[in-house]
Amino acid sequence: MLFFRKRLRKSTPEEEQKFHEDMQKEGVKFKDKLAMVLSAYVVIVLPCLLILIGISLLAMFLLGVL
Repeated sequence: MLFFRKRLRKSTPEEEQKFHEDMQKEGVKFKDKLAMVLSAYVVIVLPCLLILIGISLLAMFLLGVL
């Protein structure tokens, strides 16, 4: 088996309530949320798309489509 894998435990309703209260206390502004979403897009989505496009072009080249 995979011994290095940690077992995840479910959070209790009290922990979830505390998390939601803490998030509301922080008061994250719209601009900050937008910056986080855009940076996640640039860091995660764009490289994945570039890799998929690269692999697709390589496969098309190897199969003689290009």
